[in-house]
Amino acid sequence: MDPTARIRLSLGFVSIAINMIFGKDRGRKNLLSPGGIEVLYSAYFSKICMGDIAGMLDISPSSATDLVNYLEREGFVRRVQDTENRRSILVVPTEKGEEWILDTEEKLFGFLEVRMAHLSLDEQLLFADLCARFTGVYDSDSLSSSVRSLRRESGFERVPLIFRREGRLVRLEEAVDARYVSAGWEGDEMNTTPKIESRIPETCDGIQDEVTTEEYDRMQRGLRDEGHLPVHELAGCTREGDHALEIGPGPGYLGLEWLTHTEGTHLTGLEISPAMIAIAERNAREYQHSDRAAYKEGNALSMPFPDNTFDCAFSNGSMHEWENAGQVFSEILRVIRPGGVVFVSDLRRDLSPEIFGYMRDSCLEPEIRKGFETSVRASYTQEELETLLDGIGFSRLQVIAHPYGLVVSGEK
Repeated sequence: MDPTARIRLSLGFVSIAINMIFGKDRGRKNLLSPGGIEVLYSAYFSKICMGDIAGMLDISPSSATDLVNYLEREGFVRRVQDTENRRSILVVPTEKGEEWILDTEEKLFGFLEVRMAHLSLDEQLLFADLCARFTGVYDSDSLSSSVRSLRRESGFERVPLIFRREGRLVRLEEAVDARYVSAGWEGDEMNTTPKIESRIPETCDGIQDEVTTEEYDRMQRGLRDEGHLPVHELAGCTREGDHALEIGPGPGYLGLEWLTHTEGTHLTGLEISPAMIAIAERNAREYQHSDRAAYKEGNALSMPFPDNTFDCAFSNGSMHEWENAGQVFSEILRVIRPGGVVFVSDLRRDLSPEIFGYMRDSCLEPEIRKGFETSVRASYTQEELETLLDGIGFSRLQVIAHPYGLVVSGEK
């Protein structure tokens, strides 16, 4: 049997099991509808307001109110005033609602553990990795983006399976066999490894024209406002009083946020684009950090700094533009002091289609959207970076992969 049909059968079994666990197989005997379950889980894991529910479930505001009224009447949720916004009403689970979730999760985890016991430890790890790659879901953020992507679609892709033969509908198994057997499925000889395109280097000159730099500044400001910059991760690996080097700061938001969240620190930004330096200096004045932040024009391949100058070095979103990333990391090693840390984050070329689409759609300006696509094509995979950085000379250096990109973390 071909893999698509096998997966379809497995998903059918899992769907039946999940419906039984959630009680959705019991019809009217089940107190919670699918919409009620989604509201209860959302309220348990995140902060949701009454006004969010209609859009979340794609229903009318009156239907959303009726649903919350029912959940409240049955004792699963309650409404409370938001202490941060007195005009907003939050929906929060009661103890009964929390107990329902925990009871359901006990059965879910039990179902998974029993089935996973059929696999060896290596097979379990491989299965978990394959499931993440299959769904594009690696954590709660990618789950949310994948769900949003599904909701945005007008309809699912369809495989044509409705055919008539001699006046009768062809049965499902016949249609499936005809599609996949005729497609030349040859069992285990089929290569199921996803194809990753070769890296296409991007310009190493940075963004130079003033119009595009202003558009890029607006995009980066939006990422900052939405909390997508790795500020807390960076602050967590640096120390009070550190003098940091930021490579390719662009408009400077990560470094300026780092200064805001740390004490006694100073920042030097090395930027190849004079137009970007002007924007970064403007933003430093806006942050009132001009006395702690300085920006210098230069190329990271040959940094204009003496050995052992900085306590740490970091960069976000510029590594794919480096003409020779290995040489830049050698320069970082040279200019930071013994015990100094490096933190470099960037995109990854093997983004899942869901995350790629979500990130691309977040780029409102056409030029920025086009630049995002070329940046992804110029980015590295985890394996490529690990090979490239091998033997550079850091006492500790690791490449960490997450759904949205890669992080290089190390110490001299």
